[in-house]
Amino acid sequence: MTALATPTRPREASDPLSGSPAGERSLLPDRLFEPGGTTLEELISDTWDELLGVGRTECPVCSANMTVAAGCAGCGSELS
Repeated sequence: MTALATPTRPREASDPLSGSPAGERSLLPDRLFEPGGTTLEELISDTWDELLGVGRTECPVCSANMTVAAGCAGCGSELS
């Protein structure tokens, strides 16, 4: 699986999540996922539909070629 980078914004040191001494600022991510995007369920459902219809698709994990018979050529992922 790949990591997702998110924009960061400064949070006050008084924020209990920062763990910084008073007067210091730390950078913490705003949020991991932005609302309104494609859900994991939608992504996997679309991948299944394409696999069953065409027999191949883009791997939802690494974006390499994925087939029904062999799974992902890049990372070895399989949908079952």
